[in-house]
Amino acid sequence: MKMDPRQAQAVETTGSDILVSASAGAGKTRVLVERLVSLCASKHIGMNEILAVTFTEAAASEMKNRIRDELLTLLEN
Repeated sequence: MKMDPRQAQAVETTGSDILVSASAGAGKTRVLVERLVSLCASKHIGMNEILAVTFTEAAASEMKNRIRDELLTLLEN
């Protein structure tokens, strides 16, 4: 799935905090996962330097699993 310009801006913005707010199914988790993986992989920022807030434990678990999977994929390639 291709990101729209606002999603891409959220992923690519550095040097400041961002807020991702959208309706269900709009791609919030995907945008945040892409942003966090990008920060860890290309900016050499550790996961312990990132704060990501979600509204439910289920959403937090889903985000954590996706980030882990993406980072493991990067390490394998």
